[in-house]
Amino acid sequence: MTSAHELRLYHRIQTTAHVLKKLADTVVAPTGLSTSQLAVLAIVGDQGPVLQRRVAAQLAINESAVTPMVQRLEAEGMVRRVEGSDRRSRTLELTAAGRQASERAGALFASVNLAIDGALADPELRQLAGLLDRVRAAASAD
Repeated sequence: MTSAHELRLYHRIQTTAHVLKKLADTVVAPTGLSTSQLAVLAIVGDQGPVLQRRVAAQLAINESAVTPMVQRLEAEGMVRRVEGSDRRSRTLELTAAGRQASERAGALFASVNLAIDGALADPELRQLAGLLDRVRAAASAD
């Protein structure tokens, strides 16, 4: 049986992610926002209002890492933070400017996704998505 180690799968995933991140960074550079900030906008736009801790969980990062991104987006007038029932919980909402930036970024990201679409057929895309979900779940299991 072949192992992930023998196939150097971690390395392959890492380098593929790096190449895609560089492409995405280049594509979204005109927005003046990072891909991480745009990911926050996308999550808030899709699910908002949403708790900041939920955004962090979906990005698989600590909430403390989301805070500076949210602060920048708030300073840019793209996100509004609303205090929750206790002072530690904050709900995030998109503003009109945030919605506009999110839509623009979505259009820009289309070219990144087209690069992936060009490499794989539809069944392969679905299979890859499922496989990546399973690997992520297994790696994050406690």
